[in-house]
Parts: sequence; C-alpha cells; structure tokens
Amino acid sequence: MYPESLLKCRLQSSIARFALFIITFFALFVLGATNSQAQVTIAQLSDTHVGEQHSPHAADNLRRAVEMINQRHPDAVVLSGDIGEGPDNWQIARQILKGLKAPLYYAPGNHDVHSHDVSRYRSVFGKDYYSFQVKGVRFLVIDSQLLGNWDQFEARSVPPMPPETEDESKKMLDWLKNQGKGSDGDDRNDQEGDNRHGKDHDKHHGGGVVIGIQHVPDFRDGNFPNDPKPYWIVNDPYRSKEMDILHKLGVRHMLVGHWHNPRTFEHDGITWHVAPATSWLPLGGELGFAMHTITPDGDVRTEIVPLGTQP
Repeated sequence: MYPESLLKCRLQSSIARFALFIITFFALFVLGATNSQAQVTIAQLSDTHVGEQHSPHAADNLRRAVEMINQRHPDAVVLSGDIGEGPDNWQIARQILKGLKAPLYYAPGNHDVHSHDVSRYRSVFGKDYYSFQVKGVRFLVIDSQLLGNWDQFEARSVPPMPPETEDESKKMLDWLKNQGKGSDGDDRNDQEGDNRHGKDHDKHHGGGVVIGIQHVPDFRDGNFPNDPKPYWIVNDPYRSKEMDILHKLGVRHMLVGHWHNPRTFEHDGITWHVAPATSWLPLGGELGFAMHTITPDGDVRTEIVPLGTQP
C-alpha cells in the first residue's frame, strides 16, 4: 500500500502531464491551421533571355536579381518564361538560378517552346504544365505556347499550329479542366532538379485559392501593347477555351510576362499581373522583378522591384 500523500502526488503529476499534452496538442493544431492560411509571398522573374543579342548583360542582371530575391525571403520563386536562347543558354540560366534559396518553378515562354519543339523543353525542364502548392495556395503552371503560334513576330493574322501541337494543346486543356476534380489528369514526366517541387507537386485539392501562371497574357491592357499584331496575346479560339476553364476553376489572378513591361490590370474577371523583364526593354519601362503577396482570402498585392541596371 502506498501512503495517501504519495498517491495524491502521483495523481497531481498525471493531471499536470495530461494538461500539458492537451495544451501542446492545441498549440500545434492552431499553428498548423494558421500556417495553411498564412500569407504567401512569391517572387516572379520573367523574360530573363540569357543569350539574347539585345541583352548582353542578361546573365549579370539575373545574378543580381537572384541576390535581391534572396534578401526578401519569398516562399517560392516562379520564372514565367523566355528563360534563355536555346539549351546552352538554359544551362547558364539554371546555374545562376541555383543560387536561389527558395523553391523555383518554371513556365515556358515563346523563346523556349515554339510550334514544333515542346519535346526539347521537356527533355531539359520536365513538365511544361503542372501544379504546385505553397501554404495551401495552389498554382497552375500553363504552357501558353500550346495556345497559339508565336514563331513569326511579324505575322498579321493568327498563324495555325501544326496538327501534333494541336493534339498537345487539347491534352493540356483536358488536364486543366481536371484541376478542379481533386486528381491529376496527366502525370507524365515529373519535373526534377531546379523546381524542387517536393511532396506538394501535382497534389490537387478542391476549393481554396488558385493562381494561374503562364508566359503570354490573354488580353491587352487597354491599348497596350499598341500594336495590332497577334503576337502579344493569346488569341481565339484558344483564349476562349482557356478562359472558360479558368473561370470554372475560380482563378482570379494570373501571373504572366512576355511584354517586358510591368502592368497590373483586370479583364474578364481576372487580374493579370505582368512582371518586368530582367533582360531588355522593347516596350519601355525598367528592368526588375515582381513580388506578390497573396492573402488568405486570395487577394494579390504586387510590388515591382527595379534592378537598377541596364540591358
């Protein structure tokens, strides 16, 4: 038989341990819930164009952008296309981008993928369209080069796509439609290396905040660019098909590039956040990158960060 005082002491100790367990469990639960609804910060690079003749300082500018982004400690970095001029320059860009401390996700641009060579991009970067998550926010990376033909800058009417690229376009749009169903419709050639996707790559969950990423905007910002050529935007019939899906998925913000000139504008229920280039300035503006802050309810605030350098 234990003395009554010893039994009482052990009982009090057990109660204290149980209370500590409950407090710890509750604290972890609250922390997890808060983290899943926390603000998300995304750095967006675009149009880095390593190796482009108009931007002899493109590689140095990209190094500077990497240093500046690291100082801001974003949750992730996206590069919305026109990485470099061909595979050799892709490798130079990738080597520089390895200096980023945050996970990096690529989207292809029209200097990376043309109307006939998407397989070349995939052999280096893996998937050209996929999804990833950051703190509960889901991002859909879309290959806008499967939504048109940008091979000829001077084309005055919308050029057709080769039949094999039309087939790839249909596959991508079918994949995009499935992004609201909680499963990945196409799980081919998972990306590796620079993207560092981790366990949340291509894991889909219904509801929540969904942000789109692609290179070419679907619309002009009023009369900008002030050039009627189809080169500057995604054109019909692909634009209507994509927009219909984006609306059904609840996408309210798209992170895009292509114009080398930062713009934020609303069109057809979606806000388009156009990042500046780090390479050169065909449409004016200044070199830099974008920092996006995404609130728990899905609002996006964009800050343009100048590089303070020349093309």
